Order: sequence, then structure tokens, then C-alpha cells
Amino acid sequence: RFLLAFMSMVCLPLSAEKKDSLGTVVDEVIWVVGDEAILKSDVEVTRIQAAMEGMRWSGNPDCAIPEQLAVQKLFLHQAVLDSVEANESTVSHQVDMRLNYYINQIGSKEKMEEYFRKTSSEIREEMMTSVRNQMIIQQMQAKLTADIKPTPAEIRRYYNPLPLDSLPMMPAQVEVQIRSSEP
Repeated sequence: RFLLAFMSMVCLPLSAEKKDSLGTVVDEVIWVVGDEAILKSDVEVTRIQAAMEGMRWSGNPDCAIPEQLAVQKLFLHQAVLDSVEANESTVSHQVDMRLNYYINQIGSKEKMEEYFRKTSSEIREEMMTSVRNQMIIQQMQAKLTADIKPTPAEIRRYYNPLPLDSLPMMPAQVEVQIRSSEP
């Protein structure tokens, strides 16, 4: 069902500008997924957030980021069709934790507002939307992949061609049994 939604979506790179009342370009639509636009500012915000989190992109970020945003919009679209919703108390709790983290990292609420060039209520509202969407996407992904059970052979076929330096290091696990020295 999700694949049908994916195939029926219109996902076209385009270039449409959004201008303010003075004719100055404010933003640019770079892709449209269904009825949802992906703006140039969305890509830049994602790039900045990824840089803050130390994330690196495989390939060209100008291609990878819009593609990632398009996939997220597809999941959100399917979630609307399937009536998947996020738990608002969990969303609020996550946002509070993130805001507190930023305030602790930056130094104060005022410095955070200065850094983001927004009021704390604007930052909170944007985070609420972002966290809500992330939770919905995760639920939709879990719902779509719940019945998928890869075999060991499928896992080997996936991992064997990958270069060893691109795989994360997993600590070795050791089982120890201690025997009593009493007879």
C-alpha cells in the first residue's frame, strides 16, 4: 500500500521563488512531494542541524538532503492516510528536554534566542512540529517494516560488499562462567 502511495506521488525538482512584498526572493521551492513543497530553507536548516550534530552526508548534500526530506514527507503522507498520530505528552517532554539541552549548551535562554534569532516560543513551536513529525515517521516506519524478517543469508548479502571501514565497530561479547573451587 505504501509503495502505491509512493508511486502515485509527484516528486519533481523545480524552481519556484517565493518573494516578499518588495519583490525580494525570500525562499525557493526546490521539490514538490504530493501537495507538500520542499523549500530551499528546509534544506539549509537540515544542513545546519546536521552540522551541529556532527553528521556527515554520503554523497552531495544538495542531493541527499532534499531526497531525505522527500522520503520523510512520503512517510508523513502515508501516516495521515493511516491515521497515525504522535503522543502529545511525549512530544512535549522531548521538546522540553531539547530546549533544556540547548540552554545548557549555549548558556542561557536569552543566548539561545539570540543564537536562533527567534523567541523561545517560536523555537518551541518549531521543535514541537519537528519532534511530532519525527515520532510519526518512526511509527510509520515501524508499522511498514513490522512483518519484515530478514534471513541470515539476506543480511550477509547486504553487508559482505560493504567496505570494512564503513561498518561500525561492535564490541566483542564474552561469556564467562565461574566455577566454585569447592568439591
